[in-house]
Amino acid sequence: MSAFRVDPAALLAAADRMSEFEQHMEDKLAHVTAAERSLGIAWDGTGGQAQAAAQQRWSEGAQEMRQALADLRRIAVGAHENYRGAMQTNIRNWG
Repeated sequence: MSAFRVDPAALLAAADRMSEFEQHMEDKLAHVTAAERSLGIAWDGTGGQAQAAAQQRWSEGAQEMRQALADLRRIAVGAHENYRGAMQTNIRNWG
């Protein structure tokens, strides 16, 4: 049987990195949305319609990513709490 090790601090750090990535993503999406809005006033016809459809797909994809990141953060934080709790219980029980 191989050794099994978990680093609860690494789980929490991973959750923090996910939050940082989400903030970076939100900043970039805000920039793209602002650029799209400024073009929207002057951009009409087929090009404008194609861009609006692409922007909608981006927005939907971004929402999916937000949800996935929230789920992953919740799992990582939960795992951190579970492993930390198990470690503390083992220390209490086994000294």
